[in-house]
Amino acid sequence: MEIDIAEQGAFCLDSALSADEARGRASAHKGSAFGAMAKLFARPKDEDIQVEELGLCYVPMWHAKAHLRFVYDRRETYKVPIKAAHVKSVTIGAKDYSLSAASAPAVELPAVEHCERDEQRELWLDGLTSQAMNAQPYLKAGTTPISLDSFAPESAKIVAPTVRASAVIGTLLGKDFRPTDADEIKEEAVRVDCIDLHFRPTYGFKFVWAAKNKSADVVMDGITGEIKAEPSAASSALGKLLHPDTLFDLGAETLNLVVPGGSIALKVVRAISDRTKA
Repeated sequence: MEIDIAEQGAFCLDSALSADEARGRASAHKGSAFGAMAKLFARPKDEDIQVEELGLCYVPMWHAKAHLRFVYDRRETYKVPIKAAHVKSVTIGAKDYSLSAASAPAVELPAVEHCERDEQRELWLDGLTSQAMNAQPYLKAGTTPISLDSFAPESAKIVAPTVRASAVIGTLLGKDFRPTDADEIKEEAVRVDCIDLHFRPTYGFKFVWAAKNKSADVVMDGITGEIKAEPSAASSALGKLLHPDTLFDLGAETLNLVVPGGSIALKVVRAISDRTKA
C-alpha cells in the first residue's frame, strides 16, 4: 500500500501573556501552591512565600490529519426468512434453494458486498507524553512558521519532543485502519494531509516556603493562563538546535515499524523547508 505524506511544518505559537503578566498571575497563586491542607492548617502569608522565575519554555505538541479511502469487496450470506407454511424450496432467478427443517426456515443467499469507506481523522498529541490534547484553546493563537535548524527564541528554552512524527502517524492511523473484514481490496489510499510540530509557550515558577522548608514547582500555560502543579519542562530543555531529519523520521523503513500492514510505498509530497519559506 501507499501512504502519501504531505508537507511537514514547524510552528511557534505566540504567547498571550507577557512575562510580567505571568509573574503577576503566579504571585496570586501563592496561597494554593502547597495544596488545600497547607492552606487550611498552616495559613502561610504572602510574604512567607517567595516566587522564583524558571523562565519561558517552549514545549512541543503535534497536529496530524489524514484522509483514508478504501474500496473493497466482502463476502456475506443473506438469510431471507420464509413466512409461509409447507415451503420446501424456493426458486430465485434460475436457481433453486432448499430450506432447512428449522423452526424458522430461511433461504441463505451467498452475496458479495461492494463497499466504500471514506473518512477523515485528526489529532493533537503532547510531544512529550503522546497523550491526546484538547487543541481548542490554541486554535486562535497566532502562529509563526519556524526553521527547526535555527529556532532559538531569545531568553527562552526549547524542549525537544520525545515523540517522533512516525509515532504520531502510527497513533493517527491506529492498528486496524485497513478494513479487516475485506475479502478483496480494490482501491486503498491513505493521505496524511498534515503532520505539523508546534511549540507552545509556558512559564515556570518555583514557590519557596523557607520557614517550612518546602518548595513547589508550577507551570503556567502562556496561552490559556492555566496553572498546573508540576515540574517545569525547562529541566529537559535543549542546549542545542533541533534536527528536522530526526523529528520527521518519515522513511518507509521507520513507518513499517509503527504502521501495520506490510511494506509501505512512501510518497513525500514536499519537504519541511517548503513550509517554513512560505
